[in-house]
Amino acid sequence: MEGIYKEKPAVANLGIRLFYDALEAQDCECTQIEWMPPYKQTEEIDELLDEFL
Repeated sequence: MEGIYKEKPAVANLGIRLFYDALEAQDCECTQIEWMPPYKQTEEIDELLDEFL
């Protein structure tokens, strides 16, 4: 493998699936991690959702 790396990079992708797919297409060792940041809803939002749903 030529370039700046002496070995193939290994990547853990915590984001956009398209980036993972591009790495995989280039024969890069990669892992896609499915993760979403936790969120808190306010009581007002909960009440509005209860009304609509």
